[in-house]
Amino acid sequence: MSIPKINWRHIPLILVSIYSLFPMYLLFINSFKTKSDIITNPMGLPSVWTFENYSNAWIQGNYSVAYINTIIITGTTVILVAILSGLAAYGLAHLKTPGSNWLMGYLFISMSLPVGFIPLFFMAVKFGLINTYMGVIIPYVGGGFAFNVFLLRAYMLGIPKELVESAKVDGCNSLQAFFKIIVPLSKPAFIIVIIFSTLGTWNEFFLANALLQIEEVRTVSAQYLSFGSKYSTNWALMAAGGVISVVPMIILFLFMTRKFVAGLQEGGVKF
Repeated sequence: MSIPKINWRHIPLILVSIYSLFPMYLLFINSFKTKSDIITNPMGLPSVWTFENYSNAWIQGNYSVAYINTIIITGTTVILVAILSGLAAYGLAHLKTPGSNWLMGYLFISMSLPVGFIPLFFMAVKFGLINTYMGVIIPYVGGGFAFNVFLLRAYMLGIPKELVESAKVDGCNSLQAFFKIIVPLSKPAFIIVIIFSTLGTWNEFFLANALLQIEEVRTVSAQYLSFGSKYSTNWALMAAGGVISVVPMIILFLFMTRKFVAGLQEGGVKF
């Protein structure tokens, strides 16, 4: 009986996977423990499995409202990101835009600049955007705008301009050519942008916590703080709340992994 050989190249991947998945393991098993069980046995399996943490976390964290808020904010952000960054990339790639090279240089430089949190907060206060959906949607859309335009433009440059010109000859204007020609052919790039935007918006915490200060408009990531206080923290509820918060993104990842990888592979030559 031959002993299977160890592929040493897989060891770093295994170690990185363990390092990445271990926090999720702790979060999951601790969500089924009592408060005392977490303190005495934080890394082992629960001595008694309980599902009460989930019902208590859902009620105490007001997750029914938080989920609706997060879906509205994430959905609006993703739609605006796809449309605005797509149109900008289309204009820079296929339309004769004056100063397009300078504009691309500006966008490229802006990707390396840090976002000023304090100016964003004071602007939100000045324009009355505190505790409103648009208060976080606007910076969410603008935050990744340069990267999204850069990615989409790089992909659209691989689409022959003759296709756009032929569509215009057939009676389409620039906007119709964008939706009928460019968008279908740029689907892999749009999938990448949509996935990144969805994950980033759903999981974003700092802006949501600072700008959405009342429970009626808070997102799941911001509402997560409701399980802790200055003097005590209910780790069992925090673990259950964490699982409730990340489950939609895990499901999205599982369903969209193939399309995401296919988009990267199909767009690899054009990027």
